[in-house]
Amino acid sequence: MPGSPSRQPLVTAVAIKRPLTAGFRVLLVFVILLAIAAAAVAWHSERQHKRAKRSVSTLDSHLAIVEKEMTEMRAREVNLNALLKQQQETLDRLQTSGPELRQRWLADRVSAAVSVAEQALALNQNVTAAQQALAAADRLLASQTEASLLPLRRALQQDLGTLSGIEHPDVPGIYLRLQALDRRLAALELPRESGQREPAAPVAGKATAAAKAVSLWDAGLAKFRSLIVIRDYDKPLQPLLDDARRQLVHDQIGLMIDQAELALLRGEDVLFRAALESLSLRVQHDFAALPNATLAPVINELAALQSLRVQINLPPLEARAALDALPQSAGGAL
Repeated sequence: MPGSPSRQPLVTAVAIKRPLTAGFRVLLVFVILLAIAAAAVAWHSERQHKRAKRSVSTLDSHLAIVEKEMTEMRAREVNLNALLKQQQETLDRLQTSGPELRQRWLADRVSAAVSVAEQALALNQNVTAAQQALAAADRLLASQTEASLLPLRRALQQDLGTLSGIEHPDVPGIYLRLQALDRRLAALELPRESGQREPAAPVAGKATAAAKAVSLWDAGLAKFRSLIVIRDYDKPLQPLLDDARRQLVHDQIGLMIDQAELALLRGEDVLFRAALESLSLRVQHDFAALPNATLAPVINELAALQSLRVQINLPPLEARAALDALPQSAGGAL
């Protein structure tokens, strides 16, 4: 039908292919290269950005550590400033003290030296150590001109003079005498039997008829005596001891001598005399059967040792009283 849309002619558009020109190809290659370059630049920029972010994070952590250290250093600086200020105040106070501080220091040093001397005399009776301690204190005060310290130095010199005049017992000599006495007592023998009595010598003269008559009786008596031994002693008989008990007696005597030696070394006069007195009584009792010529020297030696003094008469130190008499400003503790 004329005029019907279905009968209209069909028009088909066909694209006509034409070859690309050289300029268009160059432009297309340039655009492609430009896109690739832009992508590479964007990728590189992204990596640089990530690396920068990591660096910033690391720097932030380091910065936090540095800030913490700075805070601690500022706190230490504040403490050091406070300590320096305190020390400066102390130095200023010490400088203002002047002579008083020096006197107090000298009094403390002298008091310590006097204490050492007192301990040496009281504990060990060591006069030499006491003299050395007091001499050191005296040298310390020798260059001082303060009038308040002059009585203290005079007391020290007086104590030095007193200690130098003390008579010392001959401890080594007395010890050697005790050792010799010990050896002498060890050589003494406890009482033994004096032996069988020798028969009396016959009286010279003519044999009487009565003597001849009793000759038979004497012969029988001699036979009887050969069976029963009769012994006598110069002194009253004491109980006989076996070897073990005899050694025990000698050991007891040796212990008494050891006690006397210990008292000698410790300077205990009472114990020394008591030990020698007990030893003398023991010797007189145990060796009473010995001859007087053997026992008398031992008893005399014990008596001579008892008369010796082994203890030093130690006077009180005048320096202690002088220290107590010092003014409070000079003798107080620092």
